Amino acid sequence: MSFPWNRHSRTWLLAAGLLVVPVVGLAANVTVTGFVKTTANVAVGNVDIDLIDNCTGTNVFIASDRTAADGSFSLSVPAGTYDIHFVPPFATTTLAAGDTQSVVISANKNLGTIRLATARLVSGTVRTPTNVVVANVDLKFTDSVTGDRRFLTKTVTDASGNWSVRVPAGTWDIDFRPAAGSPYADGIRTGLVVGTTTDVTGLTDNLRNGFTVSGTLRGKNKVVPANADVSLYDECTGKTVPTSHDNSDALGAFSVVVPAGTYTLSINPPACLAMESYRQSGLVIGGANNLGQITLNSASLVYGRVLGPNGQPLPRAKLKFYDVTGLSAVRVGVASDRTDTLGNFSCLVPASTYDVNVEAPVGTNALVYHINNLIVGAGSVYTGDLPMVAGTPLSGHVSANGGGPAANVNINVIERFTRVSQRIAHDATDAAGNFVLYVNPGTYDIHYEPQVCSGLAVAQQDSVIISGTTTLPSISVVTGIHMTGFVRDTALAGVANVDMDVFPTGTATKLFTPTGTTTATGAYDLLLPPGTYDINFIPPSASRCRTGQRTGVVLATTGAQPQLVLSTGRFVSATVIQDGTFLPVANAVVEFYKRPRLGTPLYVAHRTTSLLGAFNCSVDPGTYDVRVIPPVGTPYIDSWVRGVVVSGDTPLGNIALRFENTTGVGPGPGAGLRLGAPLPNPSRAAVSFTFSAPDGDAELTAWDVAGRKVATLWRGRTTQPVTIRWDGRSESGQTLPTGIYLVRLNDRRGQSMLRHVTLLH
Repeated sequence: MSFPWNRHSRTWLLAAGLLVVPVVGLAANVTVTGFVKTTANVAVGNVDIDLIDNCTGTNVFIASDRTAADGSFSLSVPAGTYDIHFVPPFATTTLAAGDTQSVVISANKNLGTIRLATARLVSGTVRTPTNVVVANVDLKFTDSVTGDRRFLTKTVTDASGNWSVRVPAGTWDIDFRPAAGSPYADGIRTGLVVGTTTDVTGLTDNLRNGFTVSGTLRGKNKVVPANADVSLYDECTGKTVPTSHDNSDALGAFSVVVPAGTYTLSINPPACLAMESYRQSGLVIGGANNLGQITLNSASLVYGRVLGPNGQPLPRAKLKFYDVTGLSAVRVGVASDRTDTLGNFSCLVPASTYDVNVEAPVGTNALVYHINNLIVGAGSVYTGDLPMVAGTPLSGHVSANGGGPAANVNINVIERFTRVSQRIAHDATDAAGNFVLYVNPGTYDIHYEPQVCSGLAVAQQDSVIISGTTTLPSISVVTGIHMTGFVRDTALAGVANVDMDVFPTGTATKLFTPTGTTTATGAYDLLLPPGTYDINFIPPSASRCRTGQRTGVVLATTGAQPQLVLSTGRFVSATVIQDGTFLPVANAVVEFYKRPRLGTPLYVAHRTTSLLGAFNCSVDPGTYDVRVIPPVGTPYIDSWVRGVVVSGDTPLGNIALRFENTTGVGPGPGAGLRLGAPLPNPSRAAVSFTFSAPDGDAELTAWDVAGRKVATLWRGRTTQPVTIRWDGRSESGQTLPTGIYLVRLNDRRGQSMLRHVTLLH
């Protein structure tokens, strides 16, 4: 097996025990050569060359570390991975410094020609928030377009707070980084334009007030994670907040200063340590915060290559790992989570099972590539090539209160019929309120979720049909109003995880409410647009509490609602199946009519059958007629169970739905969709499905019993029966584990049919 070499591969393979090199070879120096010239191809002599070890962060001492008169250099250096800095003589040239980052040196290496650009002098003064000049502030320049850091020299303020730096032409963001021990957070200047003919002078920038975030890192086997990079991502603005001195020291300690806010903390140790990264979201900073000791576990190498929709290696694709061993998937921190210029990636993650999303860089038309249940053990994992496919562009614009742009609004794309949230890359609006997403053709509900700190309420666009490149009508998010309160049981204890469905009064349009669930104490806080609402309170399926309702709630100003007390009910349960085949019927609706007379059905929660045909509803004691309504578009007729006496928990066993065409076990000729039984079933290899979809574009998909789509088997339109074979693999090509899977055929009109198949692997 050939290994896709990239800038970190040697170091990580050594750490993982996959690369064996004689000790003498590791200890011996190797030769690094090259030339330094201007962009006009003029040799630059007397350029100082520094090597910064990526593992330790130290400047490695090198003899004869300057270029000759012809610009050539030859250095004897230890094997390793380095950032290499090229510093021209400040007094005799007008060139900017240059660098080459993360260079893997394992044998003699020729770097070719390093080009240094002509620069202009940019100068200014740095002050505290109270306008006192500040010495020893380090300046970091980042390209505003690419986001890449540019190494420059003379970037520290003098005793009077002044600085003067040679900067090449371009648009730059500047991070003003105070000295260690300073109580101030970094200052920021964005979008500074530097031309080719004129110096930039007289700039004045201020540091910001902030609070200290500190902690100590520890690894297993008493290894101290020194030189680990500490970053904080502002969850309100969607940007990484600049921090100075953001690497752990020789004792594993770190201390950074940031403004008040809510952050995601990321800690990435050097790759040479083979340790996991650390990630903590929702970190609220309003004062000094010591996080104590953070332990970093050993990690294993996951490596491979990403190919774009054109089949070529895709640089700067981002990998996100989600640990799926708990009750919900949790994203884990991963260092070096982007592909290199050859499309290769090498990530270190602790042993566990992961879902992995691969996202193309901004501007690349590609769907998210998904790896389901990637098992990582003590050894390395090679994924091979991961081929991305093109999607359909979906774009739009979000404004705030009908005016300016709404930035960093999170966008969720929900499949209209299955209610499955789509995997989307770059799913937030940019600074101008614009977004471009890539999806499969289909019908979707689009949900817009501003950050809580913005004070803006959510919005939505429902039943959006995507069949080709689509630009949505602009949508506005408005300042919201907080509706707060408590939900309790008859003992006045708070009821946790109560789902709140909110409808504008007089409509059946359910509002998107991302915070519409009660906390452990039964509290809720919804941020809604002003209006009048009907609200359904739905306890979790395991709770005996009955559902609750409030109608005509006027929301004009923030205020607490009266507490809601939910009564205690009894469970009625059953499994809905097809008559004759005994296959489960998903998405059937159950209604309870209280005797002695029929009328409006009792309002109950969890009244839709699962993929396995099951339901479990809490109802008041009494006698009921129970009606089971088949899913829309299916060829079944309603089924009734009459005279059900509920005095305690009441299991009803199986409830069979009969086909309208009672002469067979399948739909009649006019039923539209047709989906035959899987053959063979169970299956140890491939399984075949015969189907037709004459009434509209349709797709055949496979789902696991947890309700997650694992594969799309077919998409299109066919009036004649079609037979396809499924080899039991997921969309990413992995063999699915043994178990029961549901195969669903549905079309754009909402018709659907369901079959189940047992895979034996």
